[in-house]
Amino acid sequence: MNFKEFDGEFFLWLLYKHLFSHLPYSPGNKLRMKILKNFLGEWGEGSHISTQVSIISPENIVLGKRVGVANKVILDGRGSITIGDNSIIGFESVILSCTHNSSSRDIPIRDQGMFQKKIEIGNDVWVGARAVIMPGIKIGEGAIIGANAVVTHDVEPYAIVGGVPARFIKYRP
Repeated sequence: MNFKEFDGEFFLWLLYKHLFSHLPYSPGNKLRMKILKNFLGEWGEGSHISTQVSIISPENIVLGKRVGVANKVILDGRGSITIGDNSIIGFESVILSCTHNSSSRDIPIRDQGMFQKKIEIGNDVWVGARAVIMPGIKIGEGAIIGANAVVTHDVEPYAIVGGVPARFIKYRP
């Protein structure tokens, strides 16, 4: 990539991050989608990202078809995130594919660096409002993550989980 290309992409990303990500609904939706399609790893047809969504490392984020991402979601793609077809991510949810390492008591956490692990969210998954998905998690097809849940382990297909940490409640009928 030459400097002119980088400069233009960087400027476009700044416009998205500081202006277009905050534009409400109708005019904002069209502008957001046009810009984000240039930055995300893949963009499935009919997908939608709402206002004030914070995106880190967009090139590592893959959205399937008809994915819906609600307002104020955080997508940290440093370790990569894949969201399957027809899945919805609720208001203020946080999907972290990167977090702090804390494996040693002898070294301050701040000095231990970060670790990254891929997150895979299957097709037809509903992540409830303010849920947190931690690095390395795989959520099976058709699963439901309850509001405010913190997902620290993989979720089986069609399972409903909730709580802190998220625990199995039942399977979808």
